[in-house]
Amino acid sequence: MPSASNAQYDPLARRKIELSRHASKRASQRAITQDCVPLILAYGERSHDGRGGVRYLLTQRSMASLGRAIGHSQRLEALAGCYAVVDAANEQTVITLGHRYQ
Repeated sequence: MPSASNAQYDPLARRKIELSRHASKRASQRAITQDCVPLILAYGERSHDGRGGVRYLLTQRSMASLGRAIGHSQRLEALAGCYAVVDAANEQTVITLGHRYQ
């Protein structure tokens, strides 16, 4: 499944991002703070998951871009491999959050 860049993201556009109850629970279980979700959506590589969702994954390439934009830190490095799945219909509701381990 080819991944697409998230170049169309407009950081100035004020999207209202909502976390589903499931996503909130997974975020707390997986130590992903809610203030990190906009970073995942802004810099993550976008791809369709095949189940009606869009996945934003922080790959090495997207982490390098994020690091250039806001600097490097241990907290930022902890986001490597994090993903957010959003509803493909409106891309405002986060369905789940997690870590991809390789």
